[in-house]
Amino acid sequence: MSSDKPNNIEEAVLIVVSEMSSEQEKHLKQVRKEDLINEHFGFGIWVRNLLGHWVPPTREGELPSHPDNVSAEIIERIWERLQVP
Repeated sequence: MSSDKPNNIEEAVLIVVSEMSSEQEKHLKQVRKEDLINEHFGFGIWVRNLLGHWVPPTREGELPSHPDNVSAEIIERIWERLQVP
């Protein structure tokens, strides 16, 4: 991974997808959407560590997101991509 931080959640998704192994893709693809929360301590930790606990930049006056929420959003977006044949 490059040392550059993503500018937004979509760039973060692209970074994570580029670093995922085929085993990770296969596993995440078969998880049911309602069970994605179970990925929090496995795949989610890997995502948080990969991105250095990155959170998207915020506008003035907005509270920053928490890395746990960001990784959950990234996981769901990747899962959705994997569901497309």
